[in-house]
Amino acid sequence: MSKVTGKQLLALKEILLDYINDAKNEIDTDSIAGILNEYTDEDTKLYNKYGLRKGNNKILITTGAGNCIVGGSDIWTNHFLNYVWPVLPLKKTWKLLIDSKRPINFKPESLPKGLQYHFHGDDPNITKEWLDNCKEIHVLHPHYHKRPHIWHHEDKFKTVFVHAYAKDIVNVLDKIPELNQLQTQTNIDVEFYEDYLVSFKKRIWVGNNHSTLLDDFPNYTYKIPNFYEFKHNLPLTTHVNNGRIGFASRAETRKCLHWLNGHEGYALTSQYDVKNLRDSTTYSLKGIDIYQWDPEIHHQFMLKNWGIFHGAYFQEPFGYSIFEAVDYGKLPILNSDWAPEVNYRYRASSKNEFDKCVKTILKDSYETRSTEFYKLKNYMVKFDKKAEWIDTVRTTILS
Repeated sequence: MSKVTGKQLLALKEILLDYINDAKNEIDTDSIAGILNEYTDEDTKLYNKYGLRKGNNKILITTGAGNCIVGGSDIWTNHFLNYVWPVLPLKKTWKLLIDSKRPINFKPESLPKGLQYHFHGDDPNITKEWLDNCKEIHVLHPHYHKRPHIWHHEDKFKTVFVHAYAKDIVNVLDKIPELNQLQTQTNIDVEFYEDYLVSFKKRIWVGNNHSTLLDDFPNYTYKIPNFYEFKHNLPLTTHVNNGRIGFASRAETRKCLHWLNGHEGYALTSQYDVKNLRDSTTYSLKGIDIYQWDPEIHHQFMLKNWGIFHGAYFQEPFGYSIFEAVDYGKLPILNSDWAPEVNYRYRASSKNEFDKCVKTILKDSYETRSTEFYKLKNYMVKFDKKAEWIDTVRTTILS
């Protein structure tokens, strides 16, 4: 409990009396709590009806979290909630706003116990209450287009974590004709996105690869790459010999799912996106067995009898699925812009190069493939530092 004495007590009395005297038909106790909180220690501040400390709570905003994993950004967000949130000071003053509709299969128990969260789609009025009352806003993963209910609180924007830079994504579509013919699953407004990022006090790039974000925003932009824990550490599989290729990621345009056309293998992705690809292009993917994306079957999928992994994504910031492939003993084909500092033999930046790369892999000896595999893994293991990542992210968001 806080005690107010001396000049502070006189000031508090005056403020409270003025508020009460100005009140006509009703008194808002939340407003009273807000006044008292100005004279209250951090650990004993009063709560309003939504469980928020007026003027003291911080909002974490993301597009998805919990068991409904769509991409690497959701995995990163879950890492933050599971490992960083528990070690934040006064952690109960940090609330999670999931800026989307609640998925039908969402499981509340998939979020950390004690974390207060709200889906914007459940009740926009609660979203407004949270944002009106908060002290700070930290964005764990932003939309790539304008969200008016968030945008007009820009005076509270503090930290934004950038998982993919909008300009990089659009530039890929403009430069590669075959990609421009395909669909982009995300609504991207480059001009707004840049205005949005500049409104934050700090921008954090979570990728291990370079982005023009670092060139466009040289000041107050920091690099904190994601981490990956190697849990399986399987040796390079001999299934490479059968020529089957695996794909386990979103089917967004820059990931070039269509390069699997003419090959045999498996894809763990959205069947809806595959249908769009087949309906809007000549790519039929006849030799590819499609499995609907589901985290519950991911492990079994990665253990199937295939050995080559399609990870030749353009402008991939971190490449969580590529790390997973190596962890499961699969041999990735990479894009030329992913970890270019690694002298890796199997790379492709076009459909023709991809097809030639597959032939090269099948001609190479197991010893050659293994050399390349461990060359890549030796690069990856330096990102297997969870404790360091937790401490760096925590320090950055609090500074």
